[in-house]
Amino acid sequence: MLPSTLRYWLFDTLSVQTMRYVSAVPTRTAKGLTRDVYNMIREDFFKNGSLTSRSKVPELMAAIWTGGREAMLVEDKVDRTTKDAISAVLSQLNDCPYCEDMLISLVHAAGDHSVAGDIFSQSTFDSSDNIMKERLAWVRAIATSDLDGIARTPFTDEQLPEVIGTMMGMSDINRFSHVVMEDSPVPAPFGLQRIKAWALKIFGNELESTRKLSLEPGRALSLLPKAELPADLQWAKSNPRVADAIARWTATAEQEGAKVISPKVRRQVIHSLNKWNGEMMPLDSSWIEQDIAGLEGQDKAIARLAIVVGKASYRVTNDMVNDVLGNDKDEERFIRILAWSSFSAARRFSQIVVQKIQTGRHLVPMADVA
Repeated sequence: MLPSTLRYWLFDTLSVQTMRYVSAVPTRTAKGLTRDVYNMIREDFFKNGSLTSRSKVPELMAAIWTGGREAMLVEDKVDRTTKDAISAVLSQLNDCPYCEDMLISLVHAAGDHSVAGDIFSQSTFDSSDNIMKERLAWVRAIATSDLDGIARTPFTDEQLPEVIGTMMGMSDINRFSHVVMEDSPVPAPFGLQRIKAWALKIFGNELESTRKLSLEPGRALSLLPKAELPADLQWAKSNPRVADAIARWTATAEQEGAKVISPKVRRQVIHSLNKWNGEMMPLDSSWIEQDIAGLEGQDKAIARLAIVVGKASYRVTNDMVNDVLGNDKDEERFIRILAWSSFSAARRFSQIVVQKIQTGRHLVPMADVA
């Protein structure tokens, strides 16, 4: 294992190698909230582009860190390895190679090499123990199947806030990272997957020290103002810490998005997402144009990007991004737009998960924009 100073430098360097459209605030120049979040990420996890790509709007980096740390990293009712494995499976399904490889390496870091190998090979988890196999098969089904294809939920009611919070957090990170992180920092040389699998295991060895950290529950909450938990996110209420984190994350994402996205666009995007039940979208683009009908200029460009990020992030193109970035390449404005878009889709995805868990119960849609 590398010395800690060299290891942190390596993580910091590798994490920005494939970043595009935006740039991370350098550690040496970070101030205020940016510095505070950077320090906490380094102390509790490790710096990576999925988080630092939002650093030019420190409130949004603090928001995804707060929601993610408290739901995904802190071991409470659900062990960390399960949550990392859930995140890796979702990243694979959401076609985010950067996130997928990072998470597979984290599963290796926990010493669960069979699970990491199963996820990497996209197998039926036959090498995993029965509990993990059932849990990951459920995640894969709930993220891809209709209501009839979902098996019994392999988590207790008290575990669900962490599980759904993990799925919501990763869905946001996947969508944002799919746009701003061009590829994995651990590519397959000459397309040789066997070598890549070995490289991810080696990378996992270097991440092992991050899994030995004892994380203080609720430590990230002070980064953001207290907020009320919205009606559609009440599934988190039974775990007050997770609910608090998600409430603060939600309020920040909405406040920062409202600074650069008109109410008309936000209403139209939310209306589009509320009609979506997680299904794969048609190959033609008629559904996109239909959902942005009536908008013009920048409003139309922003709505197009937000809806595609939400429903089919793998179909985001350079033209869609450049239409929003504009000639001035305002990174802070773009981060606000993209973060609100990825958050809104993840929020909707959490509702879909709840609906599939509680089939037949009324699903509370996201609140409209005033």
